[in-house]
Amino acid sequence: MFSLSLITGVAACVLNASSVNNIEPALLLSVMTVEGGKPGSISINKNGSHDLGIMQINTHAWLKLISKSFFNGDERSAYAKLKDDACFNISVGAWILRRSIIFEGGNLWEGVGRYHSATPEYKYRYIDKVKNVYGQITYSQSIHQRNM
Repeated sequence: MFSLSLITGVAACVLNASSVNNIEPALLLSVMTVEGGKPGSISINKNGSHDLGIMQINTHAWLKLISKSFFNGDERSAYAKLKDDACFNISVGAWILRRSIIFEGGNLWEGVGRYHSATPEYKYRYIDKVKNVYGQITYSQSIHQRNM
C-alpha cells in the first residue's frame, strides 16, 4: 500500500519529469504503470541485469552512463539512488523515454516500445500494453473533466 505523501510526491515528480522531457504526463504514468515497479524494488532478469525502482531502469543498459553523469562513476551510489529514490528514478525514466522517442525518429509509440526493448516481439507487445493503460487513463480524465 502506498502512503498519501508518496502518491503526492510521485505525482509531482511525474509532472516535473514530463515537463522537462516534453512528454505527456498521462504517457509517462502509463509507462510507469506497465513497468509496475515500486520505490526500492529490484527485478532480476535472465541475463543477470537488474531493473530498478518505479520505472524499472535496467542496469545493463543504463547504470554506467547514469553513474558517470551523476555520480562521478560511482555505480553503487547510482544503483542505490535509482532503486530507492522514486523522483530520481522517474526523472531518469522520462529522460530514457525521450531518448528512445528521438532514436525512433520522433515516433512516439515506437519510442515507447524501445523504452522496453529493441527486439520487435517484445517492443510491440509492450506498446500494446502501454496503449491500453494510456487509453484507460485518458478516458478516465475525460470523464472526470465532463463531470466537473
